[in-house]
Amino acid sequence: MIQRKQTIYLLLAAIVSIVCLCLPLGSITLEAMGIEPVLYNLALAQPLNNGVQYDYSYAPLFGVLVLTIILEVVAIFMYKNRPRQSRICTLNIALLLVWMGIFLYYKYISLVPIGVLEQTVGSYLPFVAAVLNYLAFKGIRADERLVRAADRIR
Repeated sequence: MIQRKQTIYLLLAAIVSIVCLCLPLGSITLEAMGIEPVLYNLALAQPLNNGVQYDYSYAPLFGVLVLTIILEVVAIFMYKNRPRQSRICTLNIALLLVWMGIFLYYKYISLVPIGVLEQTVGSYLPFVAAVLNYLAFKGIRADERLVRAADRIR
């Protein structure tokens, strides 16, 4: 059923993840004076005199986030198969934790030679999506317990 509360949580998680794809994750303050590069999920945008140069070595962030968005949308329409829907929510939480791990690797190891990464709101949104997936998982488990209790009564 589309009107269940876990469906709302999954829809909000998908929206938050899509917004995270569009927003920058942070800007890098350089040691020397210059225009600050901006980190997005897909690439690091480094402004130059005649344009912008993109470094696509940060694309794993994009790939993991797109996969979670797809799985969140698929989980919304799996409402008839609650055990599979709960496994998809668990997988989404794990993928979002992987995204956070990759982001922390870039922040504390990969980007250190360039400068210090100052995070923006976009870098915190996957955590919000993980919490929403957890709330959906709890709602799915509660529905499954309710259905099993109703089956025992019959």
